[in-house]
Amino acid sequence: MLGVLGFPLYFARNQARALALLCVVVLAVMEVSTVALLTGSLLGDVWLTMVAPLQYFTEVTASSVEVPPDLASAIAARPQTLVLLPMLPELIRVNTLLGPGSRNVFAVPAPFLGWFLRHTGETLAAGRLPAAGAAEIALPVQVMQSRHLALGDIIGQEVDPQEWLPGEWEIVGVLGGAMQSGVVPYDAMRALLPLSDVPGVGSYAAFARPGELGTLDTYLDTLPLSAVRVYTQAAETGEYDSDVRLLDWLVWSINLVTVGVLSLAMGLLNNLYYRQRMEEYGVLAAIGYTHGLLARRALAEVAAVTLASWGLGLGLTLALTRALQRWLFAPHGITLPALDGRDVLFTVPIPCLIAAFTLATVLRRLGRLDPVAVVERRE
Repeated sequence: MLGVLGFPLYFARNQARALALLCVVVLAVMEVSTVALLTGSLLGDVWLTMVAPLQYFTEVTASSVEVPPDLASAIAARPQTLVLLPMLPELIRVNTLLGPGSRNVFAVPAPFLGWFLRHTGETLAAGRLPAAGAAEIALPVQVMQSRHLALGDIIGQEVDPQEWLPGEWEIVGVLGGAMQSGVVPYDAMRALLPLSDVPGVGSYAAFARPGELGTLDTYLDTLPLSAVRVYTQAAETGEYDSDVRLLDWLVWSINLVTVGVLSLAMGLLNNLYYRQRMEEYGVLAAIGYTHGLLARRALAEVAAVTLASWGLGLGLTLALTRALQRWLFAPHGITLPALDGRDVLFTVPIPCLIAAFTLATVLRRLGRLDPVAVVERRE
Protein backbone atom coordinates (compact mmCIF):
# COMPACT_ATOMS: atom_id res chain seq x y z
CA MET A 1 0.00 0.00 0.00
CA LEU A 2 3.01 2.27 0.09
CA GLY A 3 5.87 2.59 -2.37
CA VAL A 4 5.59 5.00 -5.29
CA LEU A 5 1.82 5.28 -4.92
CA GLY A 6 1.85 5.49 -1.12
CA PHE A 7 0.25 8.39 0.72
CA PRO A 8 3.60 9.61 2.19
CA LEU A 9 4.57 10.61 -1.36
CA TYR A 10 1.34 12.60 -1.72
CA PHE A 11 2.02 14.55 1.48
CA ALA A 12 5.67 15.03 0.54
CA ARG A 13 4.58 16.61 -2.75
CA ASN A 14 1.73 18.56 -1.13
CA GLN A 15 3.35 19.84 2.04
CA ALA A 16 0.98 22.79 2.47
CA ARG A 17 -2.01 20.45 2.68
CA ALA A 18 -0.21 18.10 5.06
CA LEU A 19 0.80 21.03 7.26
CA ALA A 20 -2.77 22.31 7.41
CA LEU A 21 -4.07 18.92 8.59
CA LEU A 22 -1.30 18.60 11.18
CA CYS A 23 -1.71 22.12 12.55
CA VAL A 24 -5.45 21.79 13.16
CA VAL A 25 -5.02 18.66 15.29
CA VAL A 26 -1.86 19.89 17.02
CA LEU A 27 -3.52 23.13 18.10
CA ALA A 28 -6.57 21.24 19.35
CA VAL A 29 -4.45 18.87 21.41
CA MET A 30 -2.50 21.79 22.86
CA GLU A 31 -5.74 23.63 23.75
CA VAL A 32 -7.35 20.65 25.48
CA SER A 33 -4.21 19.58 27.35
CA THR A 34 -3.56 23.19 28.46
CA VAL A 35 -7.07 23.47 29.91
CA ALA A 36 -6.48 20.18 31.73
CA LEU A 37 -3.17 21.48 33.06
CA LEU A 38 -4.76 24.67 34.37
CA THR A 39 -7.51 22.78 36.17
CA GLY A 40 -4.86 20.41 37.50
CA SER A 41 -3.02 23.40 38.94
CA LEU A 42 -6.19 24.53 40.70
CA LEU A 43 -6.75 21.04 42.10
CA GLY A 44 -3.14 20.91 43.27
CA ASP A 45 -3.60 24.10 45.29
CA VAL A 46 -6.77 22.73 46.85
CA TRP A 47 -4.96 19.50 47.72
CA LEU A 48 -2.13 21.34 49.47
CA THR A 49 -4.56 23.31 51.62
CA MET A 50 -7.26 20.74 52.35
CA VAL A 51 -5.67 17.30 52.25
CA ALA A 52 -1.87 17.39 52.37
CA PRO A 53 -1.51 18.19 56.12
CA LEU A 54 -3.95 15.42 57.04
CA GLN A 55 -1.47 12.83 55.77
CA TYR A 56 0.48 13.52 58.97
CA PHE A 57 -2.12 14.41 61.60
CA THR A 58 -5.86 14.68 62.19
CA GLU A 59 -7.34 18.04 63.10
CA VAL A 60 -9.74 18.09 66.06
CA THR A 61 -11.54 21.43 66.47
CA ALA A 62 -14.02 22.51 69.12
CA SER A 63 -17.62 22.84 67.96
CA SER A 64 -18.16 25.82 70.25
CA VAL A 65 -15.40 27.41 72.35
CA GLU A 66 -12.98 24.75 73.51
CA VAL A 67 -12.36 21.04 73.19
CA PRO A 68 -13.67 19.48 76.43
CA PRO A 69 -10.63 18.66 78.60
CA ASP A 70 -11.91 15.17 79.42
CA LEU A 71 -12.34 14.45 75.71
CA ALA A 72 -8.82 15.73 74.96
CA SER A 73 -7.46 13.50 77.73
CA ALA A 74 -9.30 10.51 76.26
CA ILE A 75 -7.81 11.16 72.80
CA ALA A 76 -4.30 11.56 74.24
CA ALA A 77 -4.69 8.30 76.19
CA ARG A 78 -5.53 6.22 73.11
CA PRO A 79 -2.80 3.66 72.33
CA GLN A 80 -2.75 4.88 68.70
CA THR A 81 -2.00 8.50 69.69
CA LEU A 82 1.61 9.61 69.54
CA VAL A 83 1.10 13.28 70.47
CA LEU A 84 -1.98 15.46 70.91
CA LEU A 85 -0.62 18.89 70.09
CA PRO A 86 -2.46 22.21 70.62
CA MET A 87 -2.63 23.88 67.22
CA LEU A 88 -4.30 26.83 65.55
CA PRO A 89 -4.71 26.61 61.75
CA GLU A 90 -4.61 29.86 59.74
CA LEU A 91 -4.15 30.79 56.08
CA ILE A 92 -1.75 33.06 54.22
CA ARG A 93 -2.32 34.49 50.76
CA VAL A 94 -0.16 33.20 47.93
CA ASN A 95 -0.04 33.89 44.20
CA THR A 96 -0.94 30.91 42.05
CA LEU A 97 -1.24 30.21 38.35
CA LEU A 98 -4.96 31.08 38.43
CA GLY A 99 -4.79 34.06 40.79
CA PRO A 100 -4.79 34.41 44.59
CA GLY A 101 -4.59 31.17 46.54
CA SER A 102 -3.80 30.09 50.06
CA ARG A 103 -1.33 28.05 52.06
CA ASN A 104 -1.64 26.81 55.62
CA VAL A 105 0.08 28.44 58.57
CA PHE A 106 0.03 26.33 61.74
CA ALA A 107 0.48 27.81 65.20
CA VAL A 108 2.03 25.21 67.52
CA PRO A 109 3.78 25.54 70.90
CA ALA A 110 7.31 26.86 70.40
CA PRO A 111 9.04 23.84 72.04
CA PHE A 112 7.34 21.59 69.45
CA LEU A 113 8.11 23.65 66.33
CA GLY A 114 11.10 21.55 65.31
CA TRP A 115 9.25 18.34 66.17
CA PHE A 116 6.24 19.46 64.11
CA LEU A 117 8.40 20.16 61.07
CA ARG A 118 10.16 16.80 61.28
CA HIS A 119 6.86 14.93 61.52
CA THR A 120 5.29 16.76 58.58
CA GLY A 121 8.22 16.34 56.20
CA GLU A 122 9.38 19.96 56.30
CA THR A 123 12.86 21.34 56.92
CA LEU A 124 14.40 24.65 57.89
CA ALA A 125 16.11 25.81 54.69
CA ALA A 126 17.27 29.23 55.89
CA GLY A 127 17.08 31.47 58.95
CA ARG A 128 15.76 30.11 62.24
CA LEU A 129 12.56 28.96 63.88
CA PRO A 130 10.25 31.52 65.55
CA ALA A 131 10.93 32.19 69.23
CA ALA A 132 8.38 31.47 71.95
CA GLY A 133 5.90 34.33 72.40
CA ALA A 134 7.40 36.35 69.54
CA ALA A 135 5.43 37.60 66.55
CA GLU A 136 7.70 35.67 64.19
CA ILE A 137 6.96 33.31 61.34
CA ALA A 138 8.73 30.75 59.16
CA LEU A 139 7.29 30.45 55.66
CA PRO A 140 7.76 27.90 52.85
CA VAL A 141 10.10 28.91 50.07
CA GLN A 142 7.27 28.79 47.52
CA VAL A 143 5.32 31.46 49.41
CA MET A 144 8.46 33.57 49.79
CA GLN A 145 9.11 33.46 46.04
CA SER A 146 5.47 33.96 45.12
CA ARG A 147 5.13 37.05 47.29
CA HIS A 148 8.70 38.28 46.65
CA LEU A 149 9.43 38.20 50.39
CA ALA A 150 12.76 38.01 52.22
CA LEU A 151 13.96 37.30 55.74
CA GLY A 152 13.16 40.27 57.96
CA ASP A 153 10.05 41.36 56.03
CA ILE A 154 6.87 42.08 57.97
CA ILE A 155 3.58 40.49 56.86
CA GLY A 156 0.03 40.22 58.22
CA GLN A 157 -3.30 42.01 58.16
CA GLU A 158 -1.99 44.86 60.31
CA VAL A 159 0.47 45.88 57.59
CA ASP A 160 -1.52 44.70 54.55
CA PRO A 161 -5.36 44.69 54.64
CA GLN A 162 -5.35 42.27 51.68
CA GLU A 163 -3.48 39.67 53.72
CA TRP A 164 -5.40 36.71 55.16
CA LEU A 165 -3.07 36.04 58.10
CA PRO A 166 -4.12 38.01 61.23
CA GLY A 167 -1.64 40.14 63.12
CA GLU A 168 1.85 41.36 62.24
CA TRP A 169 4.71 38.90 61.81
CA GLU A 170 8.41 39.13 61.07
CA ILE A 171 9.76 36.46 58.72
CA VAL A 172 12.68 34.73 60.47
CA GLY A 173 12.83 31.39 58.68
CA VAL A 174 12.40 29.74 55.27
CA LEU A 175 10.98 26.21 55.09
CA GLY A 176 11.33 23.51 52.47
CA GLY A 177 9.01 20.56 51.99
CA ALA A 178 6.10 19.25 49.96
CA MET A 179 3.40 20.43 52.37
CA GLN A 180 4.30 24.12 51.76
CA SER A 181 3.01 25.29 55.16
CA GLY A 182 4.27 27.97 57.52
CA VAL A 183 4.59 27.89 61.32
CA VAL A 184 4.24 30.45 64.11
CA PRO A 185 4.36 30.20 67.93
CA TYR A 186 1.06 29.07 69.41
CA ASP A 187 0.92 31.61 72.21
CA ALA A 188 1.63 34.53 69.88
CA MET A 189 -1.19 33.53 67.51
CA ARG A 190 -3.61 32.77 70.36
CA ALA A 191 -3.16 36.30 71.74
CA LEU A 192 -4.56 37.71 68.48
CA LEU A 193 -7.77 35.69 68.43
CA PRO A 194 -11.14 36.79 69.91
CA LEU A 195 -11.18 33.77 72.26
CA SER A 196 -7.76 34.48 73.73
CA ASP A 197 -9.25 34.77 77.23
CA VAL A 198 -10.74 31.27 77.08
CA PRO A 199 -8.54 29.02 79.28
CA GLY A 200 -9.04 25.85 77.22
CA VAL A 201 -7.73 24.73 73.82
CA GLY A 202 -9.82 25.28 70.72
CA SER A 203 -8.03 22.97 68.31
CA TYR A 204 -5.60 20.03 68.38
CA ALA A 205 -3.43 18.16 65.91
CA ALA A 206 -3.64 14.45 66.73
CA PHE A 207 -0.48 12.67 65.56
CA ALA A 208 -0.82 8.89 65.34
CA ARG A 209 1.87 6.30 65.91
CA PRO A 210 3.38 4.83 62.72
CA GLY A 211 0.77 2.87 60.80
CA GLU A 212 -2.04 3.80 63.22
CA LEU A 213 -3.49 6.90 61.57
CA GLY A 214 -6.45 5.03 60.07
CA THR A 215 -7.29 3.37 63.39
CA LEU A 216 -7.04 6.67 65.25
CA ASP A 217 -9.24 8.39 62.67
CA THR A 218 -11.87 5.65 63.04
CA TYR A 219 -12.04 6.40 66.77
CA LEU A 220 -12.08 10.17 66.28
CA ASP A 221 -14.99 9.87 63.84
CA THR A 222 -17.09 8.48 66.69
CA LEU A 223 -16.71 11.63 68.80
CA PRO A 224 -19.89 13.71 69.21
CA LEU A 225 -20.34 16.58 66.77
CA SER A 226 -21.78 18.65 69.59
CA ALA A 227 -18.30 18.68 71.16
CA VAL A 228 -15.77 18.57 68.31
CA ARG A 229 -15.41 18.54 64.56
CA VAL A 230 -12.87 16.10 63.20
CA TYR A 231 -11.05 16.58 59.87
CA THR A 232 -9.57 13.27 58.74
CA GLN A 233 -7.58 12.40 55.65
CA ALA A 234 -10.27 10.00 54.40
CA ALA A 235 -13.11 12.53 54.75
CA GLU A 236 -11.22 15.42 53.15
CA THR A 237 -9.91 13.18 50.38
CA GLY A 238 -13.49 12.15 49.61
CA GLU A 239 -14.57 15.78 49.41
CA TYR A 240 -11.55 16.56 47.25
CA ASP A 241 -12.34 13.66 44.90
CA SER A 242 -15.89 14.98 44.57
CA ASP A 243 -14.52 18.39 43.56
CA VAL A 244 -12.21 16.67 41.08
CA ARG A 245 -15.13 14.84 39.47
CA LEU A 246 -17.14 18.04 39.09
CA LEU A 247 -14.19 19.86 37.56
CA ASP A 248 -13.46 16.93 35.26
CA TRP A 249 -17.04 17.01 34.00
CA LEU A 250 -16.56 20.68 33.17
CA VAL A 251 -13.34 19.96 31.29
CA TRP A 252 -14.97 17.05 29.45
CA SER A 253 -17.84 19.33 28.40
CA ILE A 254 -15.40 21.84 26.94
CA ASN A 255 -13.40 18.99 25.45
CA LEU A 256 -16.38 17.39 23.68
CA VAL A 257 -17.49 20.70 22.15
CA THR A 258 -13.95 21.31 20.91
CA VAL A 259 -13.60 17.78 19.53
CA GLY A 260 -17.04 17.88 17.89
CA VAL A 261 -16.35 21.11 16.03
CA LEU A 262 -12.84 19.98 15.16
CA SER A 263 -14.03 16.59 13.86
CA LEU A 264 -16.53 18.31 11.58
CA ALA A 265 -13.89 20.73 10.30
CA MET A 266 -11.32 18.01 9.74
CA GLY A 267 -13.88 15.77 8.07
CA LEU A 268 -14.88 18.49 5.63
CA LEU A 269 -11.26 19.42 4.99
CA ASN A 270 -10.26 15.81 4.36
CA ASN A 271 -13.33 15.28 2.22
CA LEU A 272 -12.25 18.23 0.06
CA TYR A 273 -8.72 16.84 -0.24
CA TYR A 274 -9.93 13.36 -1.13
CA ARG A 275 -12.30 14.79 -3.73
CA GLN A 276 -9.28 16.41 -5.37
CA ARG A 277 -7.48 13.04 -5.24
CA MET A 278 -10.11 10.86 -6.87
CA GLU A 279 -7.91 10.48 -9.95
CA GLU A 280 -5.23 8.96 -7.71
CA TYR A 281 -7.70 6.47 -6.21
CA GLY A 282 -9.24 5.79 -9.63
CA VAL A 283 -5.82 4.82 -11.01
CA LEU A 284 -5.20 2.58 -8.00
CA ALA A 285 -8.58 0.90 -8.52
CA ALA A 286 -7.87 0.51 -12.24
CA ILE A 287 -4.59 -1.32 -11.62
CA GLY A 288 -6.19 -3.79 -9.25
CA TYR A 289 -6.73 -2.21 -5.85
CA THR A 290 -10.00 -3.51 -4.44
CA HIS A 291 -12.34 -1.36 -2.39
CA GLY A 292 -11.05 -3.19 0.66
CA LEU A 293 -7.44 -2.28 -0.14
CA LEU A 294 -8.41 1.31 -0.84
CA ALA A 295 -10.27 1.47 2.46
CA ARG A 296 -7.25 0.05 4.29
CA ARG A 297 -5.03 2.60 2.56
CA ALA A 298 -7.37 5.44 3.60
CA LEU A 299 -7.52 4.08 7.16
CA ALA A 300 -3.71 3.92 7.37
CA GLU A 301 -3.43 7.46 6.03
CA VAL A 302 -6.01 8.91 8.43
CA ALA A 303 -4.51 7.02 11.38
CA ALA A 304 -0.98 8.13 10.55
CA VAL A 305 -1.93 11.79 10.20
CA THR A 306 -4.07 11.96 13.36
CA LEU A 307 -1.68 9.96 15.55
CA ALA A 308 1.33 11.97 14.36
CA SER A 309 -0.56 15.21 15.02
CA TRP A 310 -1.70 13.99 18.45
CA GLY A 311 1.82 12.97 19.47
CA LEU A 312 3.28 16.22 18.15
CA GLY A 313 0.64 18.23 20.03
CA LEU A 314 1.43 16.47 23.31
CA GLY A 315 5.15 16.91 22.71
CA LEU A 316 4.79 20.62 22.06
CA THR A 317 2.59 21.03 25.13
CA LEU A 318 5.17 19.23 27.27
CA ALA A 319 8.02 21.33 25.91
CA LEU A 320 6.08 24.57 26.30
CA THR A 321 4.99 23.87 29.89
CA ARG A 322 8.50 22.84 30.92
CA ALA A 323 9.92 26.03 29.44
CA LEU A 324 7.26 28.17 31.14
CA GLN A 325 7.81 26.42 34.46
CA ARG A 326 11.58 26.88 34.34
CA TRP A 327 11.82 30.40 33.02
CA LEU A 328 8.58 32.09 34.09
CA PHE A 329 6.72 30.40 36.94
CA ALA A 330 9.41 28.78 39.11
CA PRO A 331 11.22 32.08 39.87
CA HIS A 332 7.91 33.39 41.24
CA GLY A 333 7.16 30.35 43.39
CA ILE A 334 4.34 29.13 41.14
CA THR A 335 4.25 25.44 40.32
CA LEU A 336 2.91 24.44 36.92
CA PRO A 337 1.85 20.78 37.13
CA ALA A 338 3.54 18.31 34.83
CA LEU A 339 1.62 16.73 31.96
CA ASP A 340 0.20 13.52 33.43
CA GLY A 341 -2.16 10.69 32.54
CA ARG A 342 -5.24 12.77 33.41
CA ASP A 343 -4.23 15.48 30.95
CA VAL A 344 -3.41 12.97 28.20
CA LEU A 345 -6.75 11.20 28.73
CA PHE A 346 -8.63 14.40 27.90
CA THR A 347 -6.91 14.53 24.49
CA VAL A 348 -7.59 10.90 23.49
CA PRO A 349 -11.02 11.64 21.90
CA ILE A 350 -9.38 14.10 19.50
CA PRO A 351 -7.54 11.58 17.25
CA CYS A 352 -10.26 8.94 17.73
CA LEU A 353 -13.25 11.08 16.70
CA ILE A 354 -11.38 12.95 13.97
CA ALA A 355 -10.21 9.67 12.48
CA ALA A 356 -13.69 8.14 12.69
CA PHE A 357 -15.46 11.15 11.15
CA THR A 358 -12.86 11.58 8.41
CA LEU A 359 -12.81 7.89 7.58
CA ALA A 360 -16.60 7.79 7.35
CA THR A 361 -16.70 10.61 4.81
CA VAL A 362 -13.81 9.17 2.82
CA LEU A 363 -15.22 5.64 2.71
CA ARG A 364 -18.56 7.01 1.56
CA ARG A 365 -16.84 8.69 -1.36
CA LEU A 366 -14.71 5.62 -2.12
CA GLY A 367 -17.85 3.47 -2.17
CA ARG A 368 -19.17 5.51 -5.10
CA LEU A 369 -15.84 5.54 -6.93
CA ASP A 370 -16.04 4.53 -10.61
CA PRO A 371 -12.45 3.86 -11.77
CA VAL A 372 -13.46 3.68 -15.46
CA ALA A 373 -15.07 7.11 -15.29
CA VAL A 374 -11.98 8.46 -13.56
CA VAL A 375 -9.60 7.01 -16.16
CA GLU A 376 -11.78 8.33 -18.97
CA ARG A 377 -11.81 11.70 -17.14
CA ARG A 378 -15.60 11.72 -16.87
CA GLU A 379 -15.29 12.41 -13.08
